[in-house]
Amino acid sequence: MNWQVQSVILLAELAGGTVLFRFFIPFFRRVKTGKFDLYIGDRFKKDGSEPKFAGLVMALIMVLGLTVGMVGRSFFNEGETAGDTDLPVFAASAAVVLFVTADGLVRDYNSETKRGIGPKRRWVILWRWALCFGYCCLLGHLDVLDTRLLLPFHMGNIEFGFIFYPLTAAFMTVIIGLAELHDCPGGVTDQGCDGLCALSSMMFCLGSAGACGMYPRLEIPQIFSVVTAGACGAYLVWGISPSKMYLGRSGSSLLGVCIAVITVTTNMPLAFLCSGIVFIADGVCTLVGRLVFKRRKQLLFKGLTLHGHLSNRGWSDYRIMGVSALMTLLGAVGTFVYASYADSILLNK
Repeated sequence: MNWQVQSVILLAELAGGTVLFRFFIPFFRRVKTGKFDLYIGDRFKKDGSEPKFAGLVMALIMVLGLTVGMVGRSFFNEGETAGDTDLPVFAASAAVVLFVTADGLVRDYNSETKRGIGPKRRWVILWRWALCFGYCCLLGHLDVLDTRLLLPFHMGNIEFGFIFYPLTAAFMTVIIGLAELHDCPGGVTDQGCDGLCALSSMMFCLGSAGACGMYPRLEIPQIFSVVTAGACGAYLVWGISPSKMYLGRSGSSLLGVCIAVITVTTNMPLAFLCSGIVFIADGVCTLVGRLVFKRRKQLLFKGLTLHGHLSNRGWSDYRIMGVSALMTLLGAVGTFVYASYADSILLNK
């Protein structure tokens, strides 16, 4: 995708998103507090009325970005039409993102209005897996998803056949869960780092957009990467610490499913091990901490997640975010290397 189109998308999302968040914050605060006030208080101080529901606004921003991207793509391609599979893939990807975000919105609403915690975790996981499985089957039908897994270090490919679809759906479900965990465990904002998940996701998407830009075949994940990065940037205007609006489960699940869609449509799932290193680190630390506590009844870390541990050790939110951004950028270098390796073996088949 032309760099001019990418720039226009990012600028449109940053400008439009800043306005949209300012417009919606008072309405979402009313859901939480029962009071409506256009004045949202000091931008650099919390007052306890900060709402969730950022996923809804970010979804609207992404619709804006995709619209601008499609128009700009046609303009700069001098009337060239999209490929036969492009529109179905865009539609299917947008649908899976919206369904997962809608589920997060319902849970945010239940949490903010004290209506309970909603469905049990296992049913949420099952629902997500089924949705992702249908998405993967559709991508396979459109010949977008390759059932071969490319191994690094010239170890060749592994052909999975149909079993690749349920495995990929499970992989997407794990990514969504990791994004939620990276934001705040169990949706408890006191245990999160304001803006961390959005910043990590933005750096992930910018790295993915750069890697995909080297190969015309990867234009679809590149567009989604740019659009998601723009939505994250717009959120950070209001969501960076101290946040005036939390991502909530709607926002974190939206970012998780977007990252999953980008990873799957590149046909390089192992690249997530590089550019998704901060999400994986949080997940691994949480899992190890729980296993140690279950076995020895003692805490291994000073928090449920790695960023929670660092926060309890005195790290500021900005220091945690800086280290996370640096690690994601370093991981993006690995993604570039893997993409070049994949291009010579898998993509140019």
